[in-house]
Amino acid sequence: MLTLATCRLVLAGLIVLALSSGGCAPDQLDIRAVGRLDYRGRVERIETLGRYSRLESSLLFHLAGNRSQVSTENDYFLYRVTYPTAGVHGGVTNVSGLVAVPAVRTIKGVVSWQHGTNTYRPNSISKPSLPEGLGVAALFGGDGYIMVAPDYIGLGVSMEMHPYYYWPVIISTVTDLLSIAEIMLNGMGEDPDRDLYLAGFSEGGGATAAVQRFLEEKNPTGLRLRGAATIAGAFNLREISLPHAIESDRPFHVAFFLAAFSYVYGEPLDGLVQSPYKDKLVSWFDGTHDQEFLQRHLPQHVNQLFTEEFMRDYEAGIEKPKWFYDAIRQAATYDYAPHAPLRLHFGNRDSIVVPEESRAAFAHMGQLGGNVELVDVGPYDHDEIVLPSLPPIQRWFDSLEGSQP
Repeated sequence: MLTLATCRLVLAGLIVLALSSGGCAPDQLDIRAVGRLDYRGRVERIETLGRYSRLESSLLFHLAGNRSQVSTENDYFLYRVTYPTAGVHGGVTNVSGLVAVPAVRTIKGVVSWQHGTNTYRPNSISKPSLPEGLGVAALFGGDGYIMVAPDYIGLGVSMEMHPYYYWPVIISTVTDLLSIAEIMLNGMGEDPDRDLYLAGFSEGGGATAAVQRFLEEKNPTGLRLRGAATIAGAFNLREISLPHAIESDRPFHVAFFLAAFSYVYGEPLDGLVQSPYKDKLVSWFDGTHDQEFLQRHLPQHVNQLFTEEFMRDYEAGIEKPKWFYDAIRQAATYDYAPHAPLRLHFGNRDSIVVPEESRAAFAHMGQLGGNVELVDVGPYDHDEIVLPSLPPIQRWFDSLEGSQP
């Protein structure tokens, strides 16, 4: 019987083989075909990462400890795509993303995966990361979908700071990659389904809701949104996320919000963040530091991060500085009525993004008449919830195939 260590060595060998050889089995599709399509100026570069087999997909889920039934019927090709998108402060900037294309001409549609919080550029999903990048590629690419996963600005090839929870440019990053996926869909498939599905975890859960809201107001693609699924998404920073961070004394995500919003809005952190952190947060969250570094250098307690003045105002219900509260309010993604079905998945032991985030969003969207469902995945904490959530999401997307929009 293979030990876990042996299985990991086998998987590593298979991945190296795929990356170096591009696969070997004959199929209807040529791995080079994606690079020959006419992208009409939407693509700067396409890098071929290799061909992955059904066996590799099965091993990925086995090694991850997932015994749930998943559909991995197809080999698939992996690519890293570099493309232009809207910059944080105007103009155009280049970003990157991971793309999986099934090695068959019968393509079910497109799945866009929005990844969770990442502070460290070398861990970007388009590397591809293990398990997230390879995992979602195997899950959806192996099931017959074109899967796209944008790195976002500040990650992958982008050297800027990541605009954490600033949806306007994250939406552009996602939808521009969807337009590229649409070209691939038209060029690779035979009478392909033009169905679109959205899914995301943590920050990517909020991004998924933001993208759905945008697409249902104004869809710049030719794809038809069939369904969206969030996993442990934070939808209300002002009323839920910020109070939870303060009450549970967890400064990490608050520090990321502060750094990103200061960068995005060009506002100083004076009067909001104590020294020496007010002069260091932006540089610490510039994509060159991993979470281990940040945990060592960030304060251990929220009252060491915020100034006494801010904390007094917060406890008195005074919203100062106004720009900060405006910024976290603008990051809300619970304030719409989904037309395509939206499923909000949460772990009932999540200590980072508390269950109330999904429950409150579900209640508010339902009051607005939205097509929304709440899914309690079970007794999982934040980093444990993705694996048990993904197979049911795959099956749900499959069940929506061909449904009326």
